[in-house]
Amino acid sequence: MRKKLYSELRTFYEMTQADPHTFRLTLKMKDLVDGRLLRRAVDQTMKRYPYFCVRLRREGDDPCFEEVSDPVPVLHTEERTELGGGSVSGHLICFCYLHNRIHIDVWHGLTDGGGIAPLLKTLLYYYCSGFYGTKLSEDGVRLCGGVPQQAEWDDPALRPLDKKRAGLAAPWNKPAFQVADGGIARLTPDCVSYNLRVPEKTFMNFNFSNDGSPATIVSLLLARAIDGLHPDAALPPVIAMCLNQRKALRAPLAHQSLVGDVRLPYAGRIKALPFSVQTTCFRGMVTLQSDPDAVLDQIRDYQDLAAQLETLPDYAARRACCAKRMEKLSRCMTAVVSYVGKADFGEAERFIHECSAYPSTALPSVHVPLTIEMSVVNGNFMLNFLQFFREEDYISAFVSQLRRNGLDYEITEVTEARYPSVCAGLF
Repeated sequence: MRKKLYSELRTFYEMTQADPHTFRLTLKMKDLVDGRLLRRAVDQTMKRYPYFCVRLRREGDDPCFEEVSDPVPVLHTEERTELGGGSVSGHLICFCYLHNRIHIDVWHGLTDGGGIAPLLKTLLYYYCSGFYGTKLSEDGVRLCGGVPQQAEWDDPALRPLDKKRAGLAAPWNKPAFQVADGGIARLTPDCVSYNLRVPEKTFMNFNFSNDGSPATIVSLLLARAIDGLHPDAALPPVIAMCLNQRKALRAPLAHQSLVGDVRLPYAGRIKALPFSVQTTCFRGMVTLQSDPDAVLDQIRDYQDLAAQLETLPDYAARRACCAKRMEKLSRCMTAVVSYVGKADFGEAERFIHECSAYPSTALPSVHVPLTIEMSVVNGNFMLNFLQFFREEDYISAFVSQLRRNGLDYEITEVTEARYPSVCAGLF
């Protein structure tokens, strides 16, 4: 099987050694991980997801996916892996474990958080059923032996779209405050993650009482924290909140990486408003920018980019085009918040303590060295506060916002974000 890239093209041409466009998902289990049972569970799981069992190949200047028959690796380590290389048989996904943690390493061009979620549910079904010797419910689990639906394979970004609807809200596309220019943070090539646990019930009650949603509230708290450190900055902090494009594309089963964003500037009169009113303003911006037609505009922009790439003469020209585009885009953002929604691990969820996400970075640019990844499992939100600098001013300002708003939290761990690299031969 060979398949030309389409939704994956931008990620392919943007990835670098500094930012390989990868992510690691870490599941902290209730018990120590049994490597033998994990190996068996991975083998059963991957039979159901053949579109993830691929390697990258370049046919001249055109990249494509090629099927890999070798098993997806299961490694007894928590160190960084190198996706796409010989050590993982060319695979763009692999599994690792150490002590009570399972790590899933993924190239972001292969899929995103929404696309990998069904696989996690399948994996945990097989692993936990075997480890605990109990029959878990199969409800909503894609089982080994099942045939993937065509909608799982099809790339919805290839569909022809109607003309743009007039009167749509335009996303923020003006320069934003840059952490690297703020005089506090000295950027480093390594990423530190401050992992915060917030009780789900407490946080959701806070959301309801302030007319907010989890990602909107966290975006506002982060914007306020940044603004508090730089009250006299000439440019405002702008939070890019990641957006799952599947709903607008009417493609809930699509496995591709389909992530857009809404941009939330903390600027002007909004800064003088009470917190609950600020939340309403942020939610209004999210509502306008996540309108299906507005999201489809992002897909149209991508289709235009893909068409432009087709006209360029070679690989180097395409990389230069994507780098220039991302440089301009990232100047319009200060930080990123990403939340794919509440985890759906079925009956296996009771065996999981935490779920964390460690991306190489949400954007391939030093201009956006700050990301909050959100997940919720087993009654707790996990906020992974990821930064490409060592100074603790920003995390301190953020947790100060939590305290000032009466939100309980615990910093459970401060760790290096060991997201995977990508084999240099793919560049």
